[in-house]
Amino acid sequence: MPDASAPAGTRGASYIVPCSSRFRDRVADLAARRGASAADLARAVLLLVGPDQLARVPDPGEPDPADREAIELRSGASRGRVLKRKPRIQMRLPAGYRDSDLRRALALALQMAEGEAQLALVTASDRRAEAAVEKARDGLAEENATLRQLVSDLATPVLERGITGRSDALFVLGFPPTAVPDPTTVKRRWRRLAMIYHPDSAFGDHERMSQLNLALSRLLG
Repeated sequence: MPDASAPAGTRGASYIVPCSSRFRDRVADLAARRGASAADLARAVLLLVGPDQLARVPDPGEPDPADREAIELRSGASRGRVLKRKPRIQMRLPAGYRDSDLRRALALALQMAEGEAQLALVTASDRRAEAAVEKARDGLAEENATLRQLVSDLATPVLERGITGRSDALFVLGFPPTAVPDPTTVKRRWRRLAMIYHPDSAFGDHERMSQLNLALSRLLG
């Protein structure tokens, strides 16, 4: 997209932008109320809005086949003859814009004038802050992945045969096979592991949580 701030007369081009008659009239009305031209409206938007943002504005498009304006020729051999043509908006702006770019720019100008859109000015410090937040988010995601792997590496495996005796219950709760933990110690260990493996936690594991519950019941039963 060309630089809309280029000095007048530099790389200038005349544009004839086809559009619906309603769109043309709305633009003309806004320009009259602002004491400006359609080119002024488009230029102001193009100065403030980047190509990516502009591309997200729906293109009002060309007029329907039945939407035509009547023009009476005022010179030449065909003087007085009435022609029908597509409604259009004529502007002079830096060269290189597509008709769709200019329609989008004017559409955004209308939306802003009618309170349907607002521009948020982003400063360099805003961009730096956003970059810092994004970097922190990436760091947290990496740390979370590391923690998941660590928990997975340290976790006792799920017993495929289930809990068939006291030794299995001790194993699931992380006690040595000959341990004789008191009820308070058993509950404390269960709570710590439940915080990790409860289905609502970040590392939730329904099957492992079920075995923790069975192990607790076995050792306290």
